[in-house]
Amino acid sequence: MGAAERIGEFHADRVAEVTDDEYVSVTQDTFVGMAIDAFRAFEPVSDETTVYYLYVVDNSDRLVGVMSLRELLNAPEDDVVEDHMVTDLVTIDADADPEYAADEMAEREFPALPVVEDGVLVGVLRTDDMLEVVEEEATEDILKSAGFSFTDVEQSRSSAILESSIPRILRLRLPWLIVALAGGLLAGGVIDYHEETLSGVVALAFFVPVIMDMGGNVGTQASTIFVRGLALGHIDDRNAAKYFAREGFIGLLIGLMIGAIGAGAAYVWQMNEPYATELAIVVFVGLVSVCVVASVVGYVIPWVMNKLGFDPAAASDPLITTVKDVTALLIYFGLAAVLLAELL
Repeated sequence: MGAAERIGEFHADRVAEVTDDEYVSVTQDTFVGMAIDAFRAFEPVSDETTVYYLYVVDNSDRLVGVMSLRELLNAPEDDVVEDHMVTDLVTIDADADPEYAADEMAEREFPALPVVEDGVLVGVLRTDDMLEVVEEEATEDILKSAGFSFTDVEQSRSSAILESSIPRILRLRLPWLIVALAGGLLAGGVIDYHEETLSGVVALAFFVPVIMDMGGNVGTQASTIFVRGLALGHIDDRNAAKYFAREGFIGLLIGLMIGAIGAGAAYVWQMNEPYATELAIVVFVGLVSVCVVASVVGYVIPWVMNKLGFDPAAASDPLITTVKDVTALLIYFGLAAVLLAELL
């Protein structure tokens, strides 16, 4: 069974589970000509299998060297492979996390890496196989970020969404939707509290959907990027603070640009009203603040959920929506109450 087939059967927790056992190896005292014959005799089970390297082992099957196919063909056939093999090896441990292995392969740009267990060659990890692993991990996290809480996503995600019983579908989808509903009710409470402000300047209502939608879009972007980075091992304890600060700065830049556009639209729309300038300022500050808040919480909340042992993908979006909506509306209506006080 090839690595690609194994990936579809279960979620890979260690490199050994996605290791391909189709490779060519010889002992270190093998003549180059005989090693070339071994390549010619090699018949992979899958037509898609490509062999890039010759792996050299000792009599105990411990990996001691490697040769590329080009190096092998250029070597004199009556030399032994030990005279031409590279001994500065880059290997992956069989118990390593597949996502760590994917990072290593991406960083070193190797098409394949040997997999060892206690120094013994047990297989080969190929870039094509790792792409499938990374795609499956990313797909799982993206599905979960929409509010699906799968206990076994690999056991047919499509079946879980489309073919399960109605009670099971409700168990998968309803809990996080209830969280989102609670957030919406809380945001509605904020609007109700500022009813006087809203009735005094009706134009404020025109921009509530804009502010909430922009916060939702920015927050979803941030959380998706974070969950993907966390899943692929790009974000960890060592660099999390750097990414938090960077995302906050990016949110500020986005907010300044979006806020300027929104404020310009508000001013032009209400330019015949005496409060057009104040309204434009309120819209600008509201959009800037919601973009910053959504960007930061889009990173922080998945991180906190992960540290607390919860699934960051499944829990993040409803919580992010609640935090950014309530915060944005408090800032929006609070600033409006101050700047437009004479109209209230």
